[in-house]
Amino acid sequence: MEITPQHWAIIINPKSGKKKFRQQRKYLFLTLKHAGIEFDYRVTRFAGHAIKIAKYFAEKQYKNFLILGGDGTMSEVINGIFSANIEDTASLRFALIPRGTGNDWGRFWGLTRDYQKSIDVFLKGKVQVIDIGKVEFELEGEKQAHYFINSIGLGLDAAVVNLTHRLKEIFGSHSFMYTIALLGAVFSYKAHKIRIFSEERNITDSMFTMNVANGCYSGGGMKQNPNALPYDGWLDTMMAKKPTFFDILGALTRIFNGKLLEHPLIESFRTQSLLVQCDKSALLEADGIIVNGCSPFKISIIPNAIQMIVP
Repeated sequence: MEITPQHWAIIINPKSGKKKFRQQRKYLFLTLKHAGIEFDYRVTRFAGHAIKIAKYFAEKQYKNFLILGGDGTMSEVINGIFSANIEDTASLRFALIPRGTGNDWGRFWGLTRDYQKSIDVFLKGKVQVIDIGKVEFELEGEKQAHYFINSIGLGLDAAVVNLTHRLKEIFGSHSFMYTIALLGAVFSYKAHKIRIFSEERNITDSMFTMNVANGCYSGGGMKQNPNALPYDGWLDTMMAKKPTFFDILGALTRIFNGKLLEHPLIESFRTQSLLVQCDKSALLEADGIIVNGCSPFKISIIPNAIQMIVP
């Protein structure tokens, strides 16, 4: 079968937002067929499967990717596309029909879990060129690269993501689970020494948490970097130093209203690349996924990396 520039590869995560899944998929397929849109689809079966599926589709010369899933599924698809040997990723398009619990990337664009409205956005086909983040590190002596679309986090940020996954295994996937994990970890987590090198700022200090953002939302609606825009060619970076109990209380009241950067313990700056050195045991998360890698981490932005269909 010949793959045309109008052909769509659909990647579906059935475990992401399980409610009404069959109804949503049936409605989507009927709508696409009615609109005369050719497509092939795959359903993910395990964590990381969307990476393999997206890479396969990209190497088969598919130019368009439609994702039914949450932030994690979308991040896996981006990693699959960018790990494929594609000369010009900026010629590729992707669209999102959110089905996850956090929906931080969709929230920025006004995409909700109303799947009919999201499909309408897809059919209208308005395109925005966006940036993609990249983090490079070594693992067992081999150079590795992981891509992110929304943000990456270290320190408390990554510890909370790790705890969230553990809680979901026990209690299931719920939108408030990240907030519970945050409250459970924030008062017990210990700061670590960190060194940050960039053209704009060099920092040597204790690091409680750190977030490097392409998009402004994380953790189900929190604004750690409220000014981040995924199409301006910059990474917005915030780092919180070792806090007191009352510092933490003050930060918690600001993290959802976009005023976190006003807190006196917060260091923030914008950059296109930075190098982070921290404890080898420090966790790193990307788009809510724990990345198996060790410090130092080289973090950079790829401007105008890919196209996205937006409202």
